Amino acid sequence: MQKKCSRCGNEMSMMLRNVVYRNRVKIHNVPVHVCIDEHCAHCQVVDFVKDDLKNLMNDLGQNPSRQTIDFEQVSELSNLLVMVANQEEDEETSMREALQLRINELLDMFLLAQSLGDQNWMNELRQKLTQLI
Repeated sequence: MQKKCSRCGNEMSMMLRNVVYRNRVKIHNVPVHVCIDEHCAHCQVVDFVKDDLKNLMNDLGQNPSRQTIDFEQVSELSNLLVMVANQEEDEETSMREALQLRINELLDMFLLAQSLGDQNWMNELRQKLTQLI
């Protein structure tokens, strides 16, 4: 997920940042690319999660109530990045391993939802799996 800065051409690193929407909603753990040049410091939301962020903001509307939202509850990529960031230092789990663990977890939940006949839960899990594939 390496990217070049569109302003200065330097490398950008990926970080989890807070995004504030309409001065009322704080959205935690949004993956963004940040230019490594401290004079530039240009930031942009990671392309893979832009649609999830736009949909969230559309759902919140033009006049949202004051609230805090954990973006990892909305975006599976954000969820994976938070999982990897929260790993204990001695637990070196790669992004690929974390991805496989999350897919297995979602598939297990899907089987449970299917056995319960819970269509809404199955649809929600299908959407989460689609974000990861």
